[in-house]
Amino acid sequence: MKEQLKILNLIDIPWYSGLSDYAFAQSDILEKAGHIIYFACPKNSLSEKLAKEKGYKTINIQDRKKILNPFIIIKLINFIRKEGIDILNAHTGKTQSIAYIISFFCHNIKLIRTKADTKKATKSFTYSRIDLIICGSKYIKDMFSNINNKKSVVIYKSIILPEYKQIMKEKPFKIGILGRLDPVKGHIYFIKAAVDILSKGYNCNFFISGKEANIKWKELLELIPDNFKYAFTYSGYVDDVYKFISDCHIGVISSISSEAVSRVAIEWMSSGRLVISSNVGCLGEFVSDEYIVPRMDSYALSKKIIEKLDFNIIEKAGLENLQRIKNNFSYEKFYKETLSVFEELVY
Repeated sequence: MKEQLKILNLIDIPWYSGLSDYAFAQSDILEKAGHIIYFACPKNSLSEKLAKEKGYKTINIQDRKKILNPFIIIKLINFIRKEGIDILNAHTGKTQSIAYIISFFCHNIKLIRTKADTKKATKSFTYSRIDLIICGSKYIKDMFSNINNKKSVVIYKSIILPEYKQIMKEKPFKIGILGRLDPVKGHIYFIKAAVDILSKGYNCNFFISGKEANIKWKELLELIPDNFKYAFTYSGYVDDVYKFISDCHIGVISSISSEAVSRVAIEWMSSGRLVISSNVGCLGEFVSDEYIVPRMDSYALSKKIIEKLDFNIIEKAGLENLQRIKNNFSYEKFYKETLSVFEELVY
């Protein structure tokens, strides 16, 4: 049996995001394989809360908006030496700098930079001591083309497949969007496309799920003419996303930016649903060209949805998406590749 690795994740953002989600998905795999996981994160942050719930040992660091305190570095060095940490896994630019400094005092430690966010990668001397860059998508890897691409590898996060549920071939067509209410998610264009579809007489209902973030549902509701409000349902945040997805015929991702990694694309596709998405971030790596539309183009979105309002097309495309996940983005592949790069770095 291989020796246990001790891996300390560094995350300095107080909220939970795509990069946090990727970090915990990595950690779940490594823990399942028998390795020991630690988290360094801000006190009372959502990452600290989740790490403690999972039983990971934690140590507090400052959030990234604060000036770096040298005493934090000293505290981390002492913690690393005491626990015998093998790998530092930095998930943000600032924690990469922290890992760089620590490497001069902990000579045998390996440094990984995991990147799963849209923040542009910039040249930095700190990459000189990074042993490996893990990118959550090809879109992210391209950010490193002028930095140190030889050290980078793409590993797509995936999920254990949910139970497949056949679509109900009964009208109205049910079209859904899943994600926090935020301008970046493009709900405005989804609603404009939906209104256009309804105004042309198509029998459709539109379902929106996600917590209110930088937009309130009341604001979006004002975009919908009174005579079409009956066709829209907002369910807020849902615990069971797969129940929401299985109740829909078509999933829409209308983001106008971001999507460096896309959990929601994998959720829709692994559920065997047709997905129509904008051409931002990594979405084109998952969704076939036939189902991609320009961002911020509600007319193109409505036209594409109308083209696909056929139950046979919807079912066939959904099953093709499910097979695409199995072939190219499976959880087994995510598990194997993650475990391999961490273990090969040390063993």
